[in-house]
Amino acid sequence: MKPIHLCTALLTLAATPALADPPGWTVDKGKSEVSFSGQHVGMDFKGQFGQWDATIQFDPADLAHSSAKVVFQMATAKTADATETDRLTDEEWLNPAKFPTGTFTSTSITSSGGNAYVAKGNLVLKGKSLPASLPFTLTISGNSATLKGSTTVDRLVYGIGTQSDESGTYVSKDIAISVDLVATKKP
Repeated sequence: MKPIHLCTALLTLAATPALADPPGWTVDKGKSEVSFSGQHVGMDFKGQFGQWDATIQFDPADLAHSSAKVVFQMATAKTADATETDRLTDEEWLNPAKFPTGTFTSTSITSSGGNAYVAKGNLVLKGKSLPASLPFTLTISGNSATLKGSTTVDRLVYGIGTQSDESGTYVSKDIAISVDLVATKKP
């Protein structure tokens, strides 16, 4: 009897279609941005990463296999203030000479209801990897999608600006990292 059960199980598995990976999405970088914001001496500031890449596989009906990875080039971080931008490349701040990239890699994506989701994963800044969550909204219309999300990180836990401003007197400890993406489903 055992060989019959084994044969039945193998035939059942062979007849079951394999699950396909969720579709990939191509981000339109001209219409998208990865940015950061906070306060500098009590004034709001916003900066962007000029170069970054995103690898996204997403299907709202298959969140268990959906994933996202964003890699941003630290040397391309810029704000509207040239002095702030210059300081970002300092060893104590972003130090792109030693740590050229920052990365967010999802480990899970869950629904929060409607078109709201949370991507949980790891954020790597200055070589330090810590758990992070990125709540986002996603609107899919045919083969096009728009995604907006933001998370806040404590720059001090990543060793950013700890020598000259550990107390957060000049630059806020909490820095928001935001993504605003427009993407097209790959064929």
